[in-house]
Amino acid sequence: MFQDNPLLNQLKQKMQENTPKRTGIVKASDRGFGFLETDKGKRFFIAPSEMKKVLHGDRISATIQENGDKSSAQPVELKETETTEFVAQLSINDKRISIKPNNPLLHGFFKIKGAMQLANKGFHDGDWVNVKLLTHALEGNGFLIEIVEKIAEFNDPFAYRLIAVATHKLPNKAPEFDHPWQVIDPELTRQDLTKMPFFTIDGVNTQDMDDALYVEENENGWALTVAISDPSAYVPEATDMDIEAKKRAFTLYLPNFNVPMLPRDLSDSLCSLKEGEKRATICCTMQIGKNGELVGEPNFFAAWIKSHYRLNYHDVSTYLENDELTEGQWKPNKELSHLLKVLNEATELRHQWRCDNTVVIKSQPDYTLKLNNKGEVYEILCEPRRTANRLVEESMIIANVCAGDFLAKHCNAGVFNVHSGFASDRLTKAASLLAEYEITVEATSLATLDGYIKMRQQVALLHNAYLDHRLRRLLTYADTSATPAPHFTMGVSHYATWTSPIRKYGDLINHRLIKSVLAEQTASVIDADIGVHLNEARKCQRMAERDVNNLLYCRYLKDQENSDWRYKAEIFDIVKAGCRVRVQENGATFFVPSSLLSKTTADAKKVECIREEGVIKVGEQIELQLGDVIDVMLTSVKPESRQLIAKLAEPLG
Repeated sequence: MFQDNPLLNQLKQKMQENTPKRTGIVKASDRGFGFLETDKGKRFFIAPSEMKKVLHGDRISATIQENGDKSSAQPVELKETETTEFVAQLSINDKRISIKPNNPLLHGFFKIKGAMQLANKGFHDGDWVNVKLLTHALEGNGFLIEIVEKIAEFNDPFAYRLIAVATHKLPNKAPEFDHPWQVIDPELTRQDLTKMPFFTIDGVNTQDMDDALYVEENENGWALTVAISDPSAYVPEATDMDIEAKKRAFTLYLPNFNVPMLPRDLSDSLCSLKEGEKRATICCTMQIGKNGELVGEPNFFAAWIKSHYRLNYHDVSTYLENDELTEGQWKPNKELSHLLKVLNEATELRHQWRCDNTVVIKSQPDYTLKLNNKGEVYEILCEPRRTANRLVEESMIIANVCAGDFLAKHCNAGVFNVHSGFASDRLTKAASLLAEYEITVEATSLATLDGYIKMRQQVALLHNAYLDHRLRRLLTYADTSATPAPHFTMGVSHYATWTSPIRKYGDLINHRLIKSVLAEQTASVIDADIGVHLNEARKCQRMAERDVNNLLYCRYLKDQENSDWRYKAEIFDIVKAGCRVRVQENGATFFVPSSLLSKTTADAKKVECIREEGVIKVGEQIELQLGDVIDVMLTSVKPESRQLIAKLAEPLG
């Protein structure tokens, strides 16, 4: 009876006006409650009943209710929501039609527009769908949504791939264009190198092969020629196909699944450097001196080549790493054997020269998740970087260094991989940290490329994983720039990748720029924001890769939950709540909460995880630190949140 009382409504409005308000972002928990995080860093509790009005990530205005020493937020106004579309699983039964968001932090009751017609439109119980938010609860009577499209059938064993792709708004299939596939730059002179015995080294199942190699030994060292497939010979600039390639930015790779940047007719066929097939390429011949240094100017040119040998990493590594081969193992013919041994010698010296004169990051093993036809992992291969991997990697690195210098000199533009080293406000902190290890360096010198290189070479001699991790935390993020700049963490003045134009749009741009110099033509102006676009596209892809891999790890390791199996793992991150470790045998990431670092609850209160110092202390004693390899045991697998929780096999205390 008080519902329409004007005096009561007036009093209520006056109370709201006098109640303090805060604006911030809603952070949901998996237990129903949440928090309002204000722009000034304060946090206010949001009760489960109030969380039904908002969604995780919403920017809202809320009144703050004081109750003794506790305060809570009550949402009153929506400023902005980031949840305009999301992925959910459909539930259809006789009595109710509902959805369950894939993101476990999206709570709330969602009313579905046109729900009763879904079954007639081909939707089934358990299907995965893309959902559009029509009305927000703070702006209407609850959340109203609409089913936009079906993402995956309820019985699709590989649905998780399509779910990850849709969640991060990525394409799920190759682009398709009706095109005659004719060379569009006939005016560009291409040398005929089809008789030169180029060879490719890739994975056994690789289809989009974009680099081939040839090497000759001479009196000054070695002449290495890197030939890179030239899709820019077939993809006209600013066409629909080019616009789509730019939008995608990269080829997406997931376990047993890829979504190419270019049409498969190009990526897997016409532009792939298949054995025995004539292909358009851009080449670079570089002279490597007898000490591994780059001598003179590199020579960029266009060419037709023909790969004479298709090789794979395993066979080449096994051949080069063993003096004697067992029966049945692959062995090259005389010509190829000579080429591989010559290139191996040249790249070994090149690698050593880089260690002595630039910055070389320690390589990590690759982990390959093998899937069966049910979409389940049946094996995880740990594949260390072997001889053939290093051979190709060194060849591509030197080619990209040469391309960076070439574009900087002739165009003063391109798509450059850049890194400025330590953040400017962390230079003094870096110098102080280094001083603890008797490396004396001025903070100002760390801001220069030469000073940074010298410091990294001194640090490398210590072989100290803890120090490496601490220094890494003081670095800025790597970036992509349309103008030349150094790459500190590689120790080079310029670095511009052009060796994967089938898979990376930035490399395709660099191809066009290199060709404009060769043809003495004016190149198109590069979008100044291209780096922002490429970085954002790569971020979305990495998140999709993370989602899929984490889910597959959860399913694969579910049987090991609470078993006695011990995993050796390296601590790579320490936060207040615990530490993150990477398992050496399979690459999985476990989280070890601070409460599971010790035997008892009483001991847990003495454990302190200090992010700033990268250490875990008990009392005043450092017990663990970044870079330590420890034994852990899996205690909990949470597929919904993609989390693997572990404890120390030998608790602290």
